[in-house]
Amino acid sequence: MTRGFWEHCLHAWVWLTIGFGLLFSGAGVPGLDGGAGLFYWLVSGGMVDASAFDAPGMRISVSLVGAVMLGWGCAMLAVFRACGADPAVWRGLSRAVIIWWAVDSALSVMTGFALNAVSNTLFLALFLVPAVKLGFFGQMVRA
Repeated sequence: MTRGFWEHCLHAWVWLTIGFGLLFSGAGVPGLDGGAGLFYWLVSGGMVDASAFDAPGMRISVSLVGAVMLGWGCAMLAVFRACGADPAVWRGLSRAVIIWWAVDSALSVMTGFALNAVSNTLFLALFLVPAVKLGFFGQMVRA
């Protein structure tokens, strides 16, 4: 596969990040919290349902996580638009993604939400495959 293909995969991952940020931001508004509610229901193994957003602090916590993820995705989109998939720039962003994965996944397991660590690992893999193919950690793909 060509470098252009892997750049498109990275660009899609950036938009996926923005999409998840929007999904979780919606948890702050009753009636727009269905997507985040479904996600929490899935990663909790059915233990957490939409009524969890009625608990004090839960709605604001989830929506703030969404806002941070939305900002993170928009920042990466700006980087992508400014320099494409330049390995020298994305190497540092790759470290940030890996740090997020390690901390978020460890905390997910420690708090009883191991399925969230699984979803994090899938999300990381969707980033790492194009990152490796684009040479963020070493040799670049030719063509």
